[in-house]
Amino acid sequence: MRINIFTKLLITYLLIILLTLFVVGIFLTQLLQNYFYHLRQRELMVKGQEIADILSAQLLGLQDPRVTNDLLAILDQFLDARIQAVDKTVLVLATVPGFEEMSLPFSAEELEQLLLGEAVAKRNYHAQTGEQLVSVAVPIVLPHEVAGAVFLNAPLRGIAQTLSQVQRLIIYAAMLASALAMLAGLYLSKTISLPLQQMNLAALEVAKGNYRQQVKVTSRDEVGQLAQTFNHMALKLRQTIEALSQEKAKLENIMLCMHEGVIAIDKKGRILLANAQAQKLLHLQKKELTGEKLTNLPVDKEIENLFLAVIGQGKALTEEFATTGDRILSVQVSPLRRRRQIWGAVGILQDVTELHQMEQMRRDFVANVSHELRTPMTSIQGFVEAILDGVVTDEKSRNRYLQIILAETVRLNRLVNDLLDLSYLETGKLTWQLEPIKLPPLLTQVADKLQPQLQQQSLVLQMQVPDNLPLVLGNYDRIEQVLVNLLSNAIAFTPSGGQITLSAKDIGKQVCISVTDTGPGIPEAEQHLVWQRFHKVDKARTRNLGGTGLGLPIVKQIVEAHGGTVGLKSVLGQGSTFYFTLQKVKAKTERC
Repeated sequence: MRINIFTKLLITYLLIILLTLFVVGIFLTQLLQNYFYHLRQRELMVKGQEIADILSAQLLGLQDPRVTNDLLAILDQFLDARIQAVDKTVLVLATVPGFEEMSLPFSAEELEQLLLGEAVAKRNYHAQTGEQLVSVAVPIVLPHEVAGAVFLNAPLRGIAQTLSQVQRLIIYAAMLASALAMLAGLYLSKTISLPLQQMNLAALEVAKGNYRQQVKVTSRDEVGQLAQTFNHMALKLRQTIEALSQEKAKLENIMLCMHEGVIAIDKKGRILLANAQAQKLLHLQKKELTGEKLTNLPVDKEIENLFLAVIGQGKALTEEFATTGDRILSVQVSPLRRRRQIWGAVGILQDVTELHQMEQMRRDFVANVSHELRTPMTSIQGFVEAILDGVVTDEKSRNRYLQIILAETVRLNRLVNDLLDLSYLETGKLTWQLEPIKLPPLLTQVADKLQPQLQQQSLVLQMQVPDNLPLVLGNYDRIEQVLVNLLSNAIAFTPSGGQITLSAKDIGKQVCISVTDTGPGIPEAEQHLVWQRFHKVDKARTRNLGGTGLGLPIVKQIVEAHGGTVGLKSVLGQGSTFYFTLQKVKAKTERC
């Protein structure tokens, strides 16, 4: 059975008060008993001395013995004591009528002391009744000797009654004090236990997560100080928990927003932490991974072995793994240490597929640039050597060689310029001023500029451009460059006698411009590649036409820099349509 602090305090108060009253009662009873005894003893001593003086007069013949007995009887009535006087031979000199001869309760030493003239007193008990008595012996002193003694034996009946009354008073006082103590104990216990109960309830609320719980401080004593300390502790705990929660939220937010996956395990292989990106990279469908063993999850065995190797060897390791969907995963695992002991490992997972693709594109770019530069430079070198070696002797052949050298030089210059433009566009270093542009005049101007090439290839250019097209926002020269590139491609790949259509239409918030040819078309598998650098659908034909493979990537970069989009629709054997969009003045981007 559990006893609360209120009951404990109340019982303690009652026990202390009752024990105190009990001890005080015993002490007071004993004190009063001794007091009354000594009072009675002094009274008997005084009266005994008076009797001894009377008997001295009798022994000296100054008083009649009958008068002495009468005096003793009178004294007995007032003293409530048995009185007897004896001489040295224990002959009774006088006694109170009606009393039997008393036995002497004194020891030989006390009688000897009596004969030496000293009064003796003693507390004793009646042999038959057990009644407590006070016995006094006073010597009868004559001028030169002790002639006898007066013995007084008095019961302590009055004292016992008085002590009984005192004890009853003490008991009544104890009962009253107990009642008062109970009331005081109730009050004091409540003043102590109630704040403690409130603190207990508050502590339970804090344990449940209610860190704003406070206890009312009602006093300035130790309980009040404890309440203040509890409130201070709850405040500090709330601040600490809030700080930890904020840090945890920051960490979770960081982990959630990281492009890298993070996963940590303990020495037994149980997952301690795994962010969403780690689950995505490892293709784990389970939402909560904490506590799961890595070996029980569908994780690549090589990745699992990497974590175990780091825990076993105690050093960081990095490896790359091919995963589902031709993805490449880089895993960097480091050991977790506490007091120089390894207790787990943490791994950073990163999808490096795009990095590998970019590296491959870089290598391809270098190879393509080298190839594109090598061909015209080899051609130039060959013709220059032929001229220098005197192989060409007539002026006509010499001029033809020089024309070829000039054409290859122009081609090299165009290639370098295209590379520079593309580089500036991709890095954002090439900037221009945007302004409202009327498309019909610009489209007509570009078409007129390319008429010689169209006529040379026997091609027909059809214009489908309404006069009421809205203004678009762009850079005039760069939009012209886009149109020239698209139309030049169409001219290059459209067979003689074919048709090219240049059209523009309002599509709501944008204007869509398209170039359609009747050329051979582009295979569907290669349509998404035409916007890449140096990609050529028909490499031999493109090279013969002087193409660099950079025109369409430049078109894409320019259009996207204007906030537009590019696209391609092509059917093999029927032709292709290249289109791009431009924003209207004060309009948002929209695909066509």
